[in-house]
Amino acid sequence: MAKGPKKDRPLQPEEKTVWKRVARTVAPRRAEKGPKSARPLPPVGPTKEDFANMLRLPPDIAPAPKGLPQSLDENQDKKTRRGRVEIDAKIDLHDMTQAQAKPALLKAIIRASNRNHKCVLVITGKGLRGEGVLRRNFIGWIGDPQIRPLIATYAQAHIKHGGSGAWYVFLKG
Repeated sequence: MAKGPKKDRPLQPEEKTVWKRVARTVAPRRAEKGPKSARPLPPVGPTKEDFANMLRLPPDIAPAPKGLPQSLDENQDKKTRRGRVEIDAKIDLHDMTQAQAKPALLKAIIRASNRNHKCVLVITGKGLRGEGVLRRNFIGWIGDPQIRPLIATYAQAHIKHGGSGAWYVFLKG
């Protein structure tokens, strides 16, 4: 036998955000007058705002150090969001300690700059529950005075290049 509805708990702030996104994708049914006609369905899927938020950093990431631009020009931003970035060099920091990863990153950025590369893919990994130590420290590391002058900007990688576990570092020309 079915029981009556339970009292729901209040939604958490994260759940409210998700619910608002879902609610934007549906429309109430309207009573139709006259013969049934084909009506266009409301748009379903991510909105422009959702795409804009894809490149924003998660709140647990420290703010960028001063002196590093945080935005890409419009064309580069579109290419980055679509994963159409030409990667010239790649460094994988997986399985490294912080003490090993930072010098390896600095060396890779300097080497790429000396070779006139434009984009370096840095794979930090996501860590447990997206809280990886290397991922969290990456932004501070690229603000190091030794390599800061070489870097134009950075962005989280497209899902095909590692998503939230990887970063694009765009070097100055």
